Amino acid sequence: MDEEELKSNPFAALFPTISVAQFYVMSRGSAKTKDDQNSKVARISIEEELLGPVDPPKDDQVTEIQVLNNIIEEIFLVTLNKFSVLGGDQKQLVYLSSLADILGTQAWLDLPTLEQALFERVMLPNPLDHLVTDPAAKSLDCAHLIETQLVRYLAECFRRCNRVLARQTDATNRLDSSIKQMKGMVVQNMVTAFREPDLYLGQDLSQQLCDLVMESYEVELYLAQLLNSLAEKVKEEEKEGGILLEAIVYPVLENMKNHIQGTSMILFCSNTVLPLQYFLSSPILAKVFILHSYPKSPHNGKSFEESLIGSIFQKSCLATTESGSWDYFNQPSGQPSSVHGATEARIWSGLESVHSAGHSLLKQLLRVSEDTKHFTLLWLGDCLAANVGRGKMWTSQMGSLLSAGLASDGFMLNLGSTLLRLCAPMAEDPIKMNKVDPTYTAKVIVVSEDRRLAGVHMQGLPGETCLVGMEEAEREKRETSASYNFPTEIFFMAHKTLDLGFRPVQEKFIKLNQELSRLQSAYRDAAQVGGVAAEQVQARMEAAMQKYLSLKAALLEPSTMGQQTSLMASTASWLVSLATCSQEPCLPAGQVSESDSPPVLACVPEFVMENLCEHLLLVKRFNPGHFEQVGTKLGSILMVILCFMDQPFLLRNPHLRARLAESLECLLPSHEVQGQPNSLGSYQRQALFQEHKHSLRIAEAILHVFVSIEETGQAVEFEQKFSYRRPMYDVIKYIWELDMFKTKLNKLAKQAEREIESEHPPLFLKFLNLLINDAIFLLDEGLNYMKQIQEKEGERERWATLPPAERAEAESGFQHMGQLAKYHNLMGGETIGMLEMLTSSITAVITHSTIADRLAAMLNYFLKTLTGPERKSFKVSNLDKYSFKPGEVVSRITQIYLNLEQSQTFIKAISRDGRSYSPSLFSMAETVLIKVGRADLASALGQIAAKVVVANTALAEEEELLADCPEEFLCPIMSIVMMDPVKLPSSKQTVDRTTIARHLLSDQSDPFNRAPLTMDMVEQDMELKEKVKAWVEEKKSMKK
Repeated sequence: MDEEELKSNPFAALFPTISVAQFYVMSRGSAKTKDDQNSKVARISIEEELLGPVDPPKDDQVTEIQVLNNIIEEIFLVTLNKFSVLGGDQKQLVYLSSLADILGTQAWLDLPTLEQALFERVMLPNPLDHLVTDPAAKSLDCAHLIETQLVRYLAECFRRCNRVLARQTDATNRLDSSIKQMKGMVVQNMVTAFREPDLYLGQDLSQQLCDLVMESYEVELYLAQLLNSLAEKVKEEEKEGGILLEAIVYPVLENMKNHIQGTSMILFCSNTVLPLQYFLSSPILAKVFILHSYPKSPHNGKSFEESLIGSIFQKSCLATTESGSWDYFNQPSGQPSSVHGATEARIWSGLESVHSAGHSLLKQLLRVSEDTKHFTLLWLGDCLAANVGRGKMWTSQMGSLLSAGLASDGFMLNLGSTLLRLCAPMAEDPIKMNKVDPTYTAKVIVVSEDRRLAGVHMQGLPGETCLVGMEEAEREKRETSASYNFPTEIFFMAHKTLDLGFRPVQEKFIKLNQELSRLQSAYRDAAQVGGVAAEQVQARMEAAMQKYLSLKAALLEPSTMGQQTSLMASTASWLVSLATCSQEPCLPAGQVSESDSPPVLACVPEFVMENLCEHLLLVKRFNPGHFEQVGTKLGSILMVILCFMDQPFLLRNPHLRARLAESLECLLPSHEVQGQPNSLGSYQRQALFQEHKHSLRIAEAILHVFVSIEETGQAVEFEQKFSYRRPMYDVIKYIWELDMFKTKLNKLAKQAEREIESEHPPLFLKFLNLLINDAIFLLDEGLNYMKQIQEKEGERERWATLPPAERAEAESGFQHMGQLAKYHNLMGGETIGMLEMLTSSITAVITHSTIADRLAAMLNYFLKTLTGPERKSFKVSNLDKYSFKPGEVVSRITQIYLNLEQSQTFIKAISRDGRSYSPSLFSMAETVLIKVGRADLASALGQIAAKVVVANTALAEEEELLADCPEEFLCPIMSIVMMDPVKLPSSKQTVDRTTIARHLLSDQSDPFNRAPLTMDMVEQDMELKEKVKAWVEEKKSMKK
């Protein structure tokens, strides 16, 4: 066929040039038998060679065929026409010779032939052997051209389909549906490959897919679309018995999990988890993803940590097990603080990446579909249920023996930080926060399928101890909602995670801090001797310091601390609104009665309030400057403290109310961390106490909780009671320095004096009575321990001859005794100091006869004990070691005498104390005061001594006068003349009014039969009073 004939043939357009078409016709002719080769070459037409005898197609049809062929060649890099590379767009193509032979005259690719072409292409063992190249091409055009890995080849074809569609030309727009069909063919071929892997020998399809996903540095849109299409297609075929989607996806997810687990926390970044994004945008894949992370043993808390999701939260600077290794802060004592600071900064950066990745992951899972949201919340709820043992006291005591089946500290801290981020929108928006339904915790779900319908994915909450307790039968009758929203679920999940994560870790941190102090003290002692013992103590100290620094870094990660404070502040406002039934911030007008207590508080778990207390304590101890950074939120926290601290019917647990008092102390402006500069000052905390509109309520509230610890009716260990009261002392001492609070306390004292015989003893009077009780107990116990220590020090030399076990036991007992002595001496000093401070301004109630006699007797006893001959019994080798400061205590006692010397009632009370007072009492005290450098007090004490002598003389005369008092006139409790006799309604006993009033301050019961008793119940015995009065006047007249 000559050139002119070829030009008139429409199929010649499939060739780059007429000369190539001529050569093609000649080559196809030569492929026929040799017999007719020479005779037919000149006569063969292009129609006969390509299509056979057909009518010539129209020009536009040829154009469409040509365009479609070119697009297929561009996407799949295959051809049926080995001459397409000559002058065409693609300079190199894989020639599908087998298909070309089968098709015969068809030299182009269309959709029907593409299916066969694609199958042949992916089956080629070595595409390079079938490569046709334009002689002008310099080198291999692209790796896709000869790709042997099936998944990679098909994925690149899918990407090229997208690239062609994105061009938006007239041709691509016309062929839009055809290109989409090509994408469908790609997906179908991939599904076929996974369904029939035996067809593709030597192809590890799962690994190919995994490598393709894992090597991404950013989320590729085409790959996300391909995986989504693959998932949809597999799901369609599942209905007809095809391969399960899990069989394709799970191996990839397992590879991802192993990769994440093998990445250290310091190197962890967004790219580490970027491949997971491919499984989070598709509802189908996201569901498979979350179900893959659901453990086979959901009752084992550790199994959640070992899942794919758990592998992210596992990244931490803490050991993964109780006996595991600690990888950061090695040999801490040998490193400067700058190195520790740099290590901490790297840890914080890594943790920030972990929390950000966890937050992004959970947020996408919660949003992609309702199914996935349900399974994600189920995973979280079951994870918390499986790890509930972390919050039990026995777990922390038994350590690794019981924690093997529980998630690690690092996992729980990271999970908590992530949930805090999910809570951030409602923590910053009161409207969203008000959507939290407190009755969520009371909802009982019997059938597990109902968890989705009710929106309750947490377990065990109905059995939690709540702010307002109730009997078991009543608990089951608590009103609940039909279903619950997402803010409610995530709020309680976050708080429960803090309860199971931050609280136990913080307890470990504080205990480790105490242990470190003991080890440092032991090392100083051992270093003086040296040897193996010193090396062992040093090794233990190094290990403890490494753990301490690691825990500190994990707990004080800045962004988490900020989000935790935000949640605590919003929780505080939410609790106040529940307690006051008001959306506006306000406080109860007075004491809330049981009948007025909002029933909804019986649904709020105590751990919500505990989390608030724990957070404030952590910030106060290790980063008080943080309070200044979040200053605007402190007002909400103060409101919840004032709302619940002194309200037993809003918060039944007295220990938790005492913890709120401790939380109030955490907010004092005086807290700083030694060696940690604070450029922010303490303005926000000062403003909280001085400018908050409800701050004046602090005075009455702190006294109320101080007293309520004693009146709970529960057995409270003395040490625990005083541990609660110690921070209260600090609050009282701080507010005492502010005039408005001092005025308020004086008003409370005057009110107490006016109502001293009311039905219920006034608050300030009960407070003073307990202060005196505490001072007596603490000082007396401290002195007893000092006496025992003196005796043990004398015996210690002989312990060297004891067997090792006995010697160790004796030393341990001695050290424990020393700790108890130090504790009681410190608290005794604090308590007597509190009395000294109060008496400097308040005298009214303190010098009332109800209080004065007990106070004077207490002061006289300890003054005599510390300055008289008995003081030698308390001398030990090192007074400072046990915080024993007798000179300071004597000075404070003396100052109390001086503060009250203007009260004649108090002076008389001193002289009436027959147990400890003697004329020599003050002279002995003056000698001690001079020795300790307080001659100023000694001189003033001499003046008081003179007043007491006068009062004592008058008392002696009165006692002589009344010596033969009839038995019926004497109080059966104190054996004093009853000047104001009253009859007790239950026992019918008659006692002196002052005596019974003093008794009822500590014990509101009849001392003779323990029946309930208050001052308003006693009956004045007027007849007896007149008899006593007449008898006394008669005795006085006889003397004259």
